[in-house]
Amino acid sequence: MKLQPVIPNRILWIAATLFIVFIGTLVGSRFAGLFPTVSSSPENIEANYGYFVDSTNSHILSYVRDSAIFRSISSPAEIPWELGNKSYWVKVDVQNLESDHRHLSLYFDTPMTDRLNIYQFDDEGREVKRWRLGDSAERGYKVGDMPPAVHFMIDGFERSQLYLHVYSEGFPTMPIWLLDQHDYHTLTQLLHAIWGGFTAIMLAVAVYTFAVYVSLRERVYIVYTGYVVTSVVLLGAVHGFGIYLFPTSVQIFFSNNTVGLTFGLFFLSLSFAHLYLLVHKIQSLLRQVVNYALMVLLGLMIISLVIPEHISATFLIAIQPVFYSLIGVLVWRRWTVAQKWSPLFTFSWVPLVVAGVFPPLLVTGTIEYTLAFRYAFMMGNVLTVMLMALALAERFRQQREDSVYQLTHDMLSSSPNVNVLTLVIDQLVERNREFTLCCFQIDRFNSLAPYMSVKQKQYFVSEVCERLHVALDSDAVKVLEGSYHRKHRIACIKEGLFGFVVLSTNHEKIKLLLASALDEVDHYVELSDLSIRTQGTAGTSEFPKDGSATDILLRKAMQAVAETSPIEKRFNAYDSLNSFNRTMNMSLVSDLKRAIENNELDLYHQPQIDLRTGSIHGSEVLLRWEHPKFGQVSPELFVKLAEEVGLINDLTLWVIKRAFYQQSKLIELGFSRRLSINVSASDIAIPNLVDKIADIAEQYRVPTGTLSLELTESTMVSDYERLHQVIDRLSQYDIEVSIDDYGTGYSSLTYLSQLPFTELKIDRSFINSLTNSPRKQNIVRATTEMAKSLGLMVVAEGVEDLETASVLKRYGVDIAQGYYYSRPLSFSQYLLYLKRTSNQIPVALNRPNRFGTQSG
Repeated sequence: MKLQPVIPNRILWIAATLFIVFIGTLVGSRFAGLFPTVSSSPENIEANYGYFVDSTNSHILSYVRDSAIFRSISSPAEIPWELGNKSYWVKVDVQNLESDHRHLSLYFDTPMTDRLNIYQFDDEGREVKRWRLGDSAERGYKVGDMPPAVHFMIDGFERSQLYLHVYSEGFPTMPIWLLDQHDYHTLTQLLHAIWGGFTAIMLAVAVYTFAVYVSLRERVYIVYTGYVVTSVVLLGAVHGFGIYLFPTSVQIFFSNNTVGLTFGLFFLSLSFAHLYLLVHKIQSLLRQVVNYALMVLLGLMIISLVIPEHISATFLIAIQPVFYSLIGVLVWRRWTVAQKWSPLFTFSWVPLVVAGVFPPLLVTGTIEYTLAFRYAFMMGNVLTVMLMALALAERFRQQREDSVYQLTHDMLSSSPNVNVLTLVIDQLVERNREFTLCCFQIDRFNSLAPYMSVKQKQYFVSEVCERLHVALDSDAVKVLEGSYHRKHRIACIKEGLFGFVVLSTNHEKIKLLLASALDEVDHYVELSDLSIRTQGTAGTSEFPKDGSATDILLRKAMQAVAETSPIEKRFNAYDSLNSFNRTMNMSLVSDLKRAIENNELDLYHQPQIDLRTGSIHGSEVLLRWEHPKFGQVSPELFVKLAEEVGLINDLTLWVIKRAFYQQSKLIELGFSRRLSINVSASDIAIPNLVDKIADIAEQYRVPTGTLSLELTESTMVSDYERLHQVIDRLSQYDIEVSIDDYGTGYSSLTYLSQLPFTELKIDRSFINSLTNSPRKQNIVRATTEMAKSLGLMVVAEGVEDLETASVLKRYGVDIAQGYYYSRPLSFSQYLLYLKRTSNQIPVALNRPNRFGTQSG
């Protein structure tokens, strides 16, 4: 269901409320003269009143007439009505002062009286008529007789005497007005109109609010619906007009339990405030107090159904100040949280609070009983209901605005988000307007963000965005969202990444704009005691050159950002060729996984030569992949891909298995040589790596002592503790561990001295052109001497000629490999190589131990 038709806007609600007030005022002014004067003595009628209080509730009519002493009063308003279990007898002597007979009505306006018996006697003391009214006995009036009254005729100059027996466990206060029957009927019609208007407004609001609840399923609306309906039931019982809505028995029940209904109204009012002000969403003492208050009100409502009404009414009068005070505290404490809709909610209570003063004042006799005061609470309730409905509509409108804001804005930077950017791009594409989509990324943001608090991050991002706004304040940059305060030209795509649209595809213009923006952003932001330099990189994509779909343009602009470098290239335009290469690389991932599973990879062997004897010491296994579509794929490419997508561990285990399988074949043929296998830092993290290697070796019946694992220097700094444990475990299986590419990474004598390595492999960059570089010669000689002193075997890779081999041999290097001896060979070629050189048997090397002595 769409919400727009269900929830009208604020202007419509205000207009409706003002219209009702205007109509009410107009009708009141127009018919003010039609209201008869309600009095205790009509014109040309003499009425004398007296009262007698029966505290025992035991006197009967005959005793009262003969023996009771009535206190004479000038007006029924002087009767001292009090809450309590007592009866009141009122005597009315009526005399017609004119010759014409008169039709009179004795009007009471109190349908809640439990027992109201009226007895009429003539001049001679004979009983003429009696009426039995009240809501605890069978009613003597019909629906059309509302409000309650008795009607009688008195002839010219005749006298008549009426006795009224009044009893009520609740509020006995009762006006007694003597009216001409014509005036009574006029008054009745006007009161019916007032009640009809009240009921129509209240039920319309109830139906509307319930429809909103059905649409939104928020409890606050169903609670408010209950409040409105309960108000109608309560006021229908108080004024008696509920007989038009309910069966007689139901109306009598409501009339006898008005105090319970009032407690229920208080309960719903507090529940409404509790939900409206979002108190239920916080864990605080205030929430606990409200919950306890709700339980108390619910308990009082239940108790009032079983205890005498005059006792429960005392509790009701006493609890009202506490109830209104609690509502005031709720508004005061939650004003900040709900400040957008709190003012109207607070104002809506004013008519109810003001009108709520009149009923207890009337009951206690503090103010004179008039029609205006009698119906003040009803009118106040109408205004409150209308204003609260307006407050609910305003609350929903604000919540909807907040929801839309959250869906379309980034909470960190307060700028429009990618949804707004996408909408603007779609509109430009529909109009076929050329533009350039630019993405700006804050450098190092993902590295810095974990160390910032939410407020610090918000301040940091807002500072960058503010500078970016200043740099992009140009007509060439599309305004994504405009308001009275500022025009937003940038949108947040994700944390640290922003996008904006330039209405041009001129490369020079875009280049100048981005350079200016990047220079403007380049500054320092002070966070606590830290000063952080803010820099950025940018990438662009163009419409229509780079695509016509919004998601494609965004993706390509983000790819362009990813290909930038804060040092080398600060902004970059999307390159379709480079993207093709990346796409091709990503397509290789699934092929690589399948190649591992189907054994479609190959191992090549590059022989390693013992420089002392010239024999084959072993080989380094190198991975090769012949792709069915792209041909020979570079190992650097697919190994890097394997690391990026998490296949490197599977790839390494495949290499170890295949290497041991080939080693088993070599042993069967009488060639037992060492195998060197490269492993990465992520391979060290393989659970139970050493046990898996041992299991594979046992599977193929290969001695683990013929295996050497080569680790790059970067592996040593990734997880030192884990590496130390793995190397210790490898040494238990006599598996050698080599430092590969020594001198190119994180060289540290600490690692060399503390980790039980067995071999050091000098990188080819130091071997290349060794004979022509005295500096490289010094480095290689010093490295070899250091390794020997630590008991390590030294391997040199990249040997291209005899002169280099001779120099290395002179320096004491143990093993050499390179194109001078052999290129990497397939397994079958390596077997032929071994057979050709089978007369050269490798000898054991004399390695100095870790303390400098020689071992044989």
